[in-house]
Amino acid sequence: MAIQRLNLRDQVRIELIDWLSDGRLAPGQRLEEERLSRALGVSRTPLREALSNLASEGLVEAVPRRGFRVPKLSAERMRDLYPVIGSLEGLTLRLSGARVRELTAGLDALNDRLALSHLSARQRADLDRRWHETLVSRNPNRELATLLERARSRVQPYAGSWDRNAADIEASRAEHAEIARLLGSGEVDGAAEAVLRHWVRGIQVVAAWVEKTG
Repeated sequence: MAIQRLNLRDQVRIELIDWLSDGRLAPGQRLEEERLSRALGVSRTPLREALSNLASEGLVEAVPRRGFRVPKLSAERMRDLYPVIGSLEGLTLRLSGARVRELTAGLDALNDRLALSHLSARQRADLDRRWHETLVSRNPNRELATLLERARSRVQPYAGSWDRNAADIEASRAEHAEIARLLGSGEVDGAAEAVLRHWVRGIQVVAAWVEKTG
């Protein structure tokens, strides 16, 4: 398999997504291209290309005659998006067939690490992202993979919602464990339904965080 090399625009895009996730680009902030190009060490051309790409994904907003800005946090957006992601992940499991049974050990290992008390919200968000990436790693459908990647990229700015109480963390871990158990026993339809419930329940947690943050 050939190694894919990212062009400069894509490298800038990935870096900006990280900045959106960890708060270096704050909700509502106007994105000053000159300052960003200096900080990233790139010219304004790949920066603008990356920003236009992020705008098409809904991660930044294009403002007529004023450039780009970071959207304000929106619980309503997550209410619309979370069920879509849950449905896409469930479809991925159904298309993956029996191969999903071999994912159980990796899912459980990542889920165990989520219980560590010293983790930051960003570290928990990264572990959760890796858990969900592992969950769909046997997906045979490239078009579905692209749709799912784009949908999940839009929740990156909400990584701070993992600054949550122990009860909410354990609730997420319990749901992860149940999904893995269902996969391990070959109950793929049940696992797909549990994934959707998992994302829908997460709406309440994220909405509470948005209200507190805003």
